[in-house]
Amino acid sequence: MSDEIHLVDLLYPSEQSRQAHMARQAQLSKLPQDYVTNLELEQLSRLICPEYSGNAMKIFTELSTDPETLNYRLDILEDFLAVPSLEAVLYENVHKLYINEHINVQKLGLADSFYALNQRFESLKTFIDCTTNCYEFLEKNKDRFHSEALKALGDYFSSVYNSEYFDEVKRETDECLKILAKGVKSVTVGINFDDMMRPVEAMLMSVSTDAIKKKGRFDWLFSRVGESGRAIGKTHSLYNENGGTNDLEAPLFRELKEINSEYISHLDTAIRAYFKKSTEDILTFENQMSFYIGAKKIVEAVRARGLDMCRPKYLPMEERRMNAKGVFDLSFYIQMVSSDPMGSLKNKIITNDCRFDDDGRFFVLTGANNGGKTTYTRAIGIIQVFAQAGIYVPCTECEISPVDFIYTHFPKEEEVGLNTSRFTQECKQFKETVDTATRYSMLLLNESIQSTTPTECVYIATELTKIFRCVGVRGVYATHLLELARSLDKLNQEVEGDTKLVSLITTVDTTDDNRRLYRIERAAPQEFGYARTIYEKFGVSFEEVKKRQAALKS
Repeated sequence: MSDEIHLVDLLYPSEQSRQAHMARQAQLSKLPQDYVTNLELEQLSRLICPEYSGNAMKIFTELSTDPETLNYRLDILEDFLAVPSLEAVLYENVHKLYINEHINVQKLGLADSFYALNQRFESLKTFIDCTTNCYEFLEKNKDRFHSEALKALGDYFSSVYNSEYFDEVKRETDECLKILAKGVKSVTVGINFDDMMRPVEAMLMSVSTDAIKKKGRFDWLFSRVGESGRAIGKTHSLYNENGGTNDLEAPLFRELKEINSEYISHLDTAIRAYFKKSTEDILTFENQMSFYIGAKKIVEAVRARGLDMCRPKYLPMEERRMNAKGVFDLSFYIQMVSSDPMGSLKNKIITNDCRFDDDGRFFVLTGANNGGKTTYTRAIGIIQVFAQAGIYVPCTECEISPVDFIYTHFPKEEEVGLNTSRFTQECKQFKETVDTATRYSMLLLNESIQSTTPTECVYIATELTKIFRCVGVRGVYATHLLELARSLDKLNQEVEGDTKLVSLITTVDTTDDNRRLYRIERAAPQEFGYARTIYEKFGVSFEEVKKRQAALKS
């Protein structure tokens, strides 16, 4: 069996793919990382991998653009979704293998007592049982798996299980455990005395699973007087060179182990044949598997609450398109679950559609406060990140072109308003974006350019929007700047570029219990009604106050 055998990589179909993604991630890390915070990717990483959130974040921030790798991952996720028992059987046994290998199997040759030796052999038994469980499960269900990775995993455990070593290790481990179960009943130790009949040296003579039978009081004691017994180990002195005494038990056991060192070395070699880099490989595999298990659980939880997630279909990067239906913001979904842990959310979370193509690639979204602009903008970014991580996306249908990077600008609420220092910082951020963004980039803005005067805000936002059209980025700009939204047709005529600027607005649906739910649609910005929606919601009415005052006077 080859020493080079490794567990299957669940993230990359080849070593070349892994290396390419590592290099890409290193380059992306040099760009602004605001999207991590603004799209709440840390929260989503913890949701997917509570114990290994850093691994999920690493996958998210790769922003893979390789359809082969992304479909490789999606196939694995769909196997986890289609075969529910896969999670339990595979994770449980792989986790045991990791703990077992990390703690016990590697220390097989370090036992310092019969108890410890027994523990090491029990570890070998665990290794054998887990390997057998994985092999039998994967073999039984091999026709249900469609991903290359899980088929290869089945081949891996089959090669281990059917290797020249496995039966031998299994047989010999069982035999050793049987012997140890009987217990070492006796150890014959030779003791040398000094002239005063004080024990000064000890040596191992023999080991037996049979107890020494009691003989006569003096017969046994002096039966070998005059005979010279031959030790099977070294002679160990009770006294050390400093005049103190030595522990004789430990060196005697070490000799016992050394007598069997060839056998133990043989077992060590057999184990290493399975896992040359076993601890590292199993830990990596376990972390990767946790990512798919977490992604699976999110899909199942979302569907249980009346919404849906789907497999994205990848379009060529050059097409710069997205066509997604039934879009919702997964971060907002998490908030809703926290406040409403039970029941369907189908009628409590409005889903929308999103389309980037030649008829519109950069959208200026205007509408009421609390009207869903932020959640819609964030939802688009999350779909892009999830699609480029190779997992299901929060919508019902999705065709999508990868982007080379996602730029975001979501000023905090307290930062919006007249603020010279804040405006200076915004200018620096946009300078970096403009200098590095390409026609394959995504740009998501939420209430940007709000820290100077209204007139200047419109002017600067208009200049930036012209740049976005010229560069060719695609994305969404959620804003209250109605004048900017009204000027988009004019900008499309004046500025050359293949990113068409389009206006989006929020419209209001009223539920049976008079709750307002906002939908997003392509339309010209409304002259008024956004602030009025919120204003009237709280019953602040001039006519009502006028009537009240008149009544007081009368």
